Amino acid sequence: MTGVRELLQEKDHVFLDFDGPVCDVFARLAASEVADRLKRLVTPDLPAEVSASADPFDVLRYAASCGPNAAHVVERQLSRFEVEAVSQISPAPGVVEVLREWAAQGFTVTIVSNNSVDAVRSFLTLHELTGHVRRISARTTSDPARLKPHPALLDAAVKALGTSPRQCVMIGDSAADVLAARAAGVASIALATTPVKRRTLAALDPDALVDALADLCSAPNRAPAPDPRLAG
Repeated sequence: MTGVRELLQEKDHVFLDFDGPVCDVFARLAASEVADRLKRLVTPDLPAEVSASADPFDVLRYAASCGPNAAHVVERQLSRFEVEAVSQISPAPGVVEVLREWAAQGFTVTIVSNNSVDAVRSFLTLHELTGHVRRISARTTSDPARLKPHPALLDAAVKALGTSPRQCVMIGDSAADVLAARAAGVASIALATTPVKRRTLAALDPDALVDALADLCSAPNRAPAPDPRLAG
């Protein structure tokens, strides 16, 4: 795996996952409670694995298998729960300092998240972080097949920035982040905050692996990346 310093030196744009690196979305409004509420919106005869799941996205995936109408209802309610959830939490330790340093070093930051764009935007606004984030590439549809590990959200971020995948790096704490980055042709830095995550993520061979977001505050001094909005 490449060293973090060397990897960041080569990049202009940081793609950052939301749930985990930026905040713990369901720290107060538990994911299991959200999943149970969503289950009431679909057929009562749920498959056993869905009925037992504490993951809201498992319910969304099942709803999508029932048809677009069910998926739309569940996704819209999930988005509302996510907005409610993020209104009750604070940024993850150290993330504000990291975002400030990245801005000072000339990186652009795009939040790339399976959570709804409304929830991400609401959280960033609430905690006055919008000035440190260039773009948000997050869930806007009820189709879970387009979420990470599918590369669609990363592809959209690359296109919106008017750049190429080789100028970008994805930072996240899940297998889906590493796999989506690989599928999009984007370098990946895996954030492994526990020994279990370290083993799981290391097995996926990301480009770099760190134990804490603070480890990413070591990027070298760089000139600011050109703003594609000023090109031409």
